[in-house]
Amino acid sequence: MQQPPSFDTWTSLFLFAVAMGLFLFVLLITGKNKKNYPIAFLVLAFSVILFQYVLYWTRYETVFPYFVLIPQACYYITGPLLLLYFLNLYKNNTKFNLLLHFIPAIIILIPNITIWLRYLGWTEVEIPLLWLVRNPWFAAGHMIFYTLLVVRLIYINRKSTTEYLRLRHRWATIMVSLYSLFILAYASYYILVKFPFFNSQWDYAISLTMSFSIYAIGFFIFKQPQIFDGEFYRQLFIPLRNKKESFEQSLLNELYKNLTKYMETKKPYIENELRLVHLADQLGFSTHLLSKVINDMAGKNFNQFINDYRLQEAEGLLKESSDLSIQNIYYEVGFNNKATFYSAFKKKYGCTPTQFKNTILRS
Repeated sequence: MQQPPSFDTWTSLFLFAVAMGLFLFVLLITGKNKKNYPIAFLVLAFSVILFQYVLYWTRYETVFPYFVLIPQACYYITGPLLLLYFLNLYKNNTKFNLLLHFIPAIIILIPNITIWLRYLGWTEVEIPLLWLVRNPWFAAGHMIFYTLLVVRLIYINRKSTTEYLRLRHRWATIMVSLYSLFILAYASYYILVKFPFFNSQWDYAISLTMSFSIYAIGFFIFKQPQIFDGEFYRQLFIPLRNKKESFEQSLLNELYKNLTKYMETKKPYIENELRLVHLADQLGFSTHLLSKVINDMAGKNFNQFINDYRLQEAEGLLKESSDLSIQNIYYEVGFNNKATFYSAFKKKYGCTPTQFKNTILRS
């Protein structure tokens, strides 16, 4: 007689892991950084996979048979999601055709949709493509293929001319290593299950390894701002070459140098609608990191930092272009209104722009 569905310590632990995965998905999807959305959905996909495992182990699969084939489709979306994340990380302009990359997952969903229609009584057709769904090596091959694409992308972008690029490279290496561990755990199940020593404890251990891999990816992504600010596992990501200078100060010095060079050559401050997030995207920084660099290195907030460059530009125009009106000057250097421009100018130079211009004309 078949035992009734029930939970044990392990399955309860994995159900809790499913709940944590859903919570992590919500944190990532509601965050301000849209570049992390692919990882959010990767974590969601694995939570669905793990939930189906729990149904199988607890025998609740017989009570809820509607999810039996969904995990197979989830395996086929993990690779494209990871590739999309890395394309965003490296600001790669390669066009990513969502439909093309997710066609295999859509195909794998067809049998499950058929099962739903059969349970609803809408059809009696045979479930198609079961041979494809039940073959784990197609899924493993698909994930390995995308891992190789990601590794190739990391290799192409392996530049290490700055601390930031070295940091990003090590970050990428850790991400792809965790995903590779996930694939290894997945494949090992279908190899070890053929041996007589394999039992439920082995199954749990493999699933625990897979859980660690995916949730570690999600957690690291959630902690990404701290990692790129040098506040999280700093020695793990960048060993210090100069022990007399702290990791954080070394990184901040280099980032500030890159920031000021960019400000002087590209002059992004002349954009009237420039915001912290816009400049961060242009530089490839997180907004948190850019704010920290400006605050710590310039001793100013973002608006003060930008306005200083605008005032410097305005000073040059006042000296060189006597035919320009004050209104044209403040708008051309990036200020949106006269009051803000006059207030900032007087605070720095001790006089109004008009008085400054008249002094120049008299000299």
